Amino acid sequence: MAVPEPQSVAALAGAPARERSPQRGGMLHSGRIPAAVIVVACGILLYGFLLSGDFLVASVVVRGVELGDPAEVATVADAIGEPIFSIDAGAAAERVALLPYVENVAVRTSFPDKVTISVVERQPVVGWKTGDSLALVDQRGHVLTVSRPLPDELPSVINELEAPSVGQTLDPAIVASTVAAADTLGAVASELRWTRDDGLVATLRDNRQVIFGSPDRMPMKLAVYQTVAASGSVWQVLDLREPDRPYYK
Repeated sequence: MAVPEPQSVAALAGAPARERSPQRGGMLHSGRIPAAVIVVACGILLYGFLLSGDFLVASVVVRGVELGDPAEVATVADAIGEPIFSIDAGAAAERVALLPYVENVAVRTSFPDKVTISVVERQPVVGWKTGDSLALVDQRGHVLTVSRPLPDELPSVINELEAPSVGQTLDPAIVASTVAAADTLGAVASELRWTRDDGLVATLRDNRQVIFGSPDRMPMKLAVYQTVAASGSVWQVLDLREPDRPYYK
């Protein structure tokens, strides 16, 4: 009986198998493509949800504004009609803070459609009257508003210099000296006036005049005035522009 010839290992193993190509739908079976599709779809849905017309700002509440205009604050914040989720509260607060009467401001958004703006206003200390225009000025010289009624507790000064505009800053020393003179004179004064030639001039209710001049050394000038007023001296004009050498007649 014939014995078969030995076959080579390659022959026994057969011809090399062809490299298997990935099965169609292999990645689908792995779950990788569906997960990516879900992430993208969720992102699109979330974007549409956040910016949909159902969440536009419909209410802007402005608190703490008396000197200024609440409508102006809301307009400057630029929030009305915008998607609530797109509002940058910090940027809105920075815009409102540029208004001349605003000292501090905070902006808060509330779901689904409300923005609240809380303002702390600068406080006026004197009214600056130029012609028919009355400006309210704070202690640092900021011109806060123009053509608003003067609060009862504030002194006023008639200004013969250039009329200030809203947002302008006056010399704080001039403002401080005016307020100090008004506080010292009280009801005795009928008028305070800043003039081009004589600086600050006070007219008293008995028509006497006190010339204070420039704002420098105002505490000394006021002290000299009080000394002269208490002395019983008779005078019509008291010139305190050089307080160490007062002159009266």
